[in-house]
Amino acid sequence: MSVTIPVVSTPNVLGGKPRVEGTRVGVYHMGSLVREHGWSTAAVAEEFGLTADEIDAALEYYESNPDEMETIAEEAVATRDRLADVSRAPQ
Repeated sequence: MSVTIPVVSTPNVLGGKPRVEGTRVGVYHMGSLVREHGWSTAAVAEEFGLTADEIDAALEYYESNPDEMETIAEEAVATRDRLADVSRAPQ
C-alpha cells in the first residue's frame, strides 16, 4: 500500500514555508541537509523523529520546486546577514 504524505504551507507555522504535515520541520531544511550537506535520509529521519515516507515526500517537494527552495535559501541568508549586522559589538 502506498502512503501519501502531504506537504503543506500554513501561514502561522514556519512563516508559511512548506513542511511535512504534522511537523514543524521545513522541506528546505530537510532537502538542504540531504542534498547539500550529505546527510543520509536515515540520519535526518532519526534527528527529527520522522519516517522514511516523510523524508521522501519532503525531498520530492524540494526537488520539484527549485525556484521556491532558492527563494527560501536567499531569505535565510538575508536574515543571517541582517542579524549579524545588528548583533556585532561596536569596534
